[in-house]
Amino acid sequence: MDIVASSLEAALRELPELPTPVSSWHVETGPDSTDDPAVWVWAMLEDDDVEFAKRSRLRSIIRDLVEEKTNSSMLVYVRFRGASEVEHSA
Repeated sequence: MDIVASSLEAALRELPELPTPVSSWHVETGPDSTDDPAVWVWAMLEDDDVEFAKRSRLRSIIRDLVEEKTNSSMLVYVRFRGASEVEHSA
């Protein structure tokens, strides 16, 4: 894999004007269950209740950024965690 998770995480932190506030990011890279190269992105949202359209738009932004930074169409798995989930896992 050409890009490391920390580079993607740094690029995600620099994204301007997201459809919903993100408090932090977690990124992992590696082969998925079918041994294809993949990226997993967890967006830690500042709110618990985010409209489907905003989550959908954010997912597209994340996938576009990963495609741009990796110069590939690798699989990108995007997951969202709400504020209450983040507080409980800390």
